[in-house]
Amino acid sequence: MSSQAITEEAYQPVKFINDKGRLFGIINPLDLIILLTVVLLVAGLATKTKNIVKTAETEVQFEAVFRRVAPEVAATLNPSEPLLAAGTLVDSKEAHVESIRIVPNRTAQPNAQGQLISTDDPNLKDIYVTVRGISRSSTEDLKVASQEVKAGKEYYYKTQRVQLLGTVGTVTVIKPQQ
Repeated sequence: MSSQAITEEAYQPVKFINDKGRLFGIINPLDLIILLTVVLLVAGLATKTKNIVKTAETEVQFEAVFRRVAPEVAATLNPSEPLLAAGTLVDSKEAHVESIRIVPNRTAQPNAQGQLISTDDPNLKDIYVTVRGISRSSTEDLKVASQEVKAGKEYYYKTQRVQLLGTVGTVTVIKPQQ
């Protein structure tokens, strides 16, 4: 070969796109554009989602009322027993019972003149349980130990030994936590 032929081969310009249509012989330019678009969309969605799913922590105290409970069940209630939620024990820092108050169940009975008279049931009890806990929610709803807490809403008081269905009476927001 002549020296001129070797020189021409050595100084060929670099091709950005080869004969197969690949950029630098590695990737198709259209595939590169699609790949970059997907990466940018995922990165953008990740940063937006991080801001959207911000949970608020709020300290809440509420009282739940359980009506017409058998005295045997009422006798087993222990305010120091940990609550149960979703099959696991709740950390006392997350939610705990502040107090349990047991009173006779009051019923209204008509007397001989047709007037309603309040009387105490000799057997059944009404139970008032005050619970204090931290609500962590990504919405404005208050949830303590995975249960939504609103006045008038059903509430399950659950421990390892007892489960009662009652109604939330009062809800007090102690302080929003930062």
